[in-house]
Amino acid sequence: MKKIVLGLIALAALTVPAAAADMPVRAAPPPPPPPVYNWTGFWISGGFGYGLFDVDHSVVDPVTGTAFDIGHDNGGRGWLGKVGGGFDYEFAGPFLGNWLVGAFADYEWTGIRGNYGFNCGGGCFGLGPTTGFVGTLKNDYTWAVGARLGWVVVPQLLTYVNGGWTQGHFKQVDFADAATGALTGLSLAANTQNGWFLGGGTEYAFSLIPGLFWKSEYRFSDFGERTATNICVATATATCGAAAIHSFDQSHAFEQTITTELVYRFNWGGAGVRY
Repeated sequence: MKKIVLGLIALAALTVPAAAADMPVRAAPPPPPPPVYNWTGFWISGGFGYGLFDVDHSVVDPVTGTAFDIGHDNGGRGWLGKVGGGFDYEFAGPFLGNWLVGAFADYEWTGIRGNYGFNCGGGCFGLGPTTGFVGTLKNDYTWAVGARLGWVVVPQLLTYVNGGWTQGHFKQVDFADAATGALTGLSLAANTQNGWFLGGGTEYAFSLIPGLFWKSEYRFSDFGERTATNICVATATATCGAAAIHSFDQSHAFEQTITTELVYRFNWGGAGVRY
């Protein structure tokens, strides 16, 4: 009897592994699909940067047209804050896939400033031939509207070029005597200057925060040529001469900026990051 029991136990031990081997193996669940990136949609942005401006200018007698100072060059630099918004459209298909076009507008608060002055070579309005004037020129805000053309290098990375129309505002310049630092009563009125810009940059998606992107951009702006009036304000301390219109300031301003921004893309109609 004992031998029969032992034989049944041995037979059961051999049968169970064989039966288990014949059972089908359950397949592992498939991994979740990877995110699909689509750059089409509206976006807003905000950030900061640094800028440089350069102004080529000359100063002439308003009556005779005689130049007081020819080809003077002044520059400035400073930080800026920036906000913007726009809309992009990414093409689909084998021929236009990866290409993107968009339109946008942005605004910059700037602290870009530098010395701005000229010399009265040969004398002006009875002043000596070595008389010099110096003040501070500041670009306090700039705004732009434009379009861009982009190429989606990989699903999360866009590189682009852009261009369009821009306007910059420059604050009033109050000139002082270059030798003594005393105010002279001579002022160049505040003005806005219109021009064009070209730029380019990259935009990268943060995979951990859907819809959030990081953009870096370089921009060159040409504000065109401008002729403005240097006014001699009649005050008790004015030393810039008797004429109300002291001179004409003819200038051409350029500006370069580098900015970094956070961008949020709205997931409307498949825009931004889809899961």
